[in-house]
Amino acid sequence: MKPISQQRFNALCYVREPLVRGLKPETEDFTINKEIEWYIDERNVLIATIFLDKIDEDFNFVILGRDANKVYRCIDTGVSFESIEDARKVLEEKIDKYSEEGQEEYPQGDENGAPHYIYKQIVEPEKLHTHFRYLVEEPRFEAARNLIEEIIYTFTDPDGNFIKDFQTGGFDNRLWEIFLYVYLHESGFSIDRSFNAPDYVVERFDEVVCIEAVTVNPSRHRKDMPEPQNQEEINERLGDYMPIKFGSPLYSKLNKKYWEKEHVSGKPLVFAIHDYHQTGSMVWSRTALSEYLYAKRIRLKTEDNGAKSVVKEDIDFHEYEGKKIPSGFFKLPETENISAVLFTNSATITKFNRMGKIAGLGSQNIKMIRAGNLFNPDPEAFDPIPFFVDIDDPSYRETWSESIVMFHNPYTLYPIDLALFPDITHIKIDGDNYYSVTRPYDVMSSRTIIITPTDKFEDVDFR
Repeated sequence: MKPISQQRFNALCYVREPLVRGLKPETEDFTINKEIEWYIDERNVLIATIFLDKIDEDFNFVILGRDANKVYRCIDTGVSFESIEDARKVLEEKIDKYSEEGQEEYPQGDENGAPHYIYKQIVEPEKLHTHFRYLVEEPRFEAARNLIEEIIYTFTDPDGNFIKDFQTGGFDNRLWEIFLYVYLHESGFSIDRSFNAPDYVVERFDEVVCIEAVTVNPSRHRKDMPEPQNQEEINERLGDYMPIKFGSPLYSKLNKKYWEKEHVSGKPLVFAIHDYHQTGSMVWSRTALSEYLYAKRIRLKTEDNGAKSVVKEDIDFHEYEGKKIPSGFFKLPETENISAVLFTNSATITKFNRMGKIAGLGSQNIKMIRAGNLFNPDPEAFDPIPFFVDIDDPSYRETWSESIVMFHNPYTLYPIDLALFPDITHIKIDGDNYYSVTRPYDVMSSRTIIITPTDKFEDVDFR
C-alpha cells in the first residue's frame, strides 16, 4: 500500500459523516475521531485511513472500496490497536489480501440505479455547452475533470436533470451547485439533498440551515455590455449595471417563497449567489452586490496630498438603460425571511483544476502558477497584498472555503450564528457601520497560469 495525502483521500471520499471526521482544527472538539494517515493500494482500487479514537485513545482503520455506483464505502475495519504501528501492520496485511483477490468492485446491495457518469454524453453534440466541451476535451483541465467525476458519484440529483443541465445551458448553475456541495462537505455539515428545493438543507451543531443556489447569467433577450477593459469601466459597471444584474435573480428567488415550505419554515434561509454573466466578471462584481443588498456605498477617496479616507453614502435606486430598481434587497417586503446572501467569485473550472491538482488527480507534467490579491488584515492599510505562488509548492494550501463571503440580513427573523460558518468571511451592518469578520489573508481575486510540457503558456481567466 502507498501513503497518500489527506487532500487525495478527501477528493475520493465523500461518505464520512462530520462526527467521525477530524478535518478542521476549529471543529476537532466536536469530532470523535482524528484521521492521521491515508493510503491507497498498489492497484489504485482501495483507499484506507488510520485514525485515533479520541474517546478510547486507541488506533483504528477503515478500508473503503467502490460499490456498484462507484462510491467509496467501508468494506473492512480494524479496531482497538494500542499503537499506530500495530494498526498500520494489520492494515497492510488486509490490503495485500484484497489486492491478491483482485476484486475491483464491492457491491453493498443497497445501490439504486447506475453510477452517475457526468461525462457520458446524453444530448446531441450541437447542444453541448462550450464550457462542458472545454472541461471534457482540454488536456490542461485533466485535474478538474477527474475531481468533478469523483464528486458526482456521491451527488444526489433530486430532480433528475442534473447531468443534462451540466452538459447544456445549465452548466454554470450546476457547477455552482457542485462547488457548494463540496464546500459544505469540507466545512463539516451534514447534507440533506432529498428535497427538490431549496438545493441544500444542511445541519451542524443541531442547527439546520436551508440554502438555495442562485446565479447571475448572461442576458437572454439583449446583449450584455462588453467586458470592461480598465478600472474606470469597472467602476462604471459597479454603480447601477451590476446591482441590477444581481437584483434580478435574487428577486426571482424571493418570489419562490421557499420559507412557506414545511421543511424550511422557521429555519434560516440563505441565497448563495455566483456571477457568471461574463468570463471573469465574478472577480470584480462583489462590491456591487454589497451595495445592492445594503443600499450603502463605500468608496475610498484619495486627497491631493495622497491621504486616503473612506466615504459612505446611501443609495436610493439603481437605473440602467430604462430599467430602475430600488436599492437595498434586504429592505424589500418579505426579505425578513432571508437570513443572508452568500457569495464567492471562485466557483470556476479553474478552482476545481487547482484543487484536483493539489489532490494528485491531474498530470504532474502540468504546471499551475497562481497570482492575485490577498485581504490585508492591517486596519491601517487600504490596499490588498499581491501574491504569486506555484501550486506544486509543498507549503501551498487552498480550501473550498477560501473567498466565500456571507452578507447577513440585519432585518431577518432567523439570524445565523457566525460559528456555524467559522471558515468564511462575514459581513454585517449596524446603521451606517459595517461589521466584518474576515479571514486573514483571504484570497480576494486571482488568475491561474497553466504551463504545459510543450512550454505553451496559457493565461486562464477565472475558468
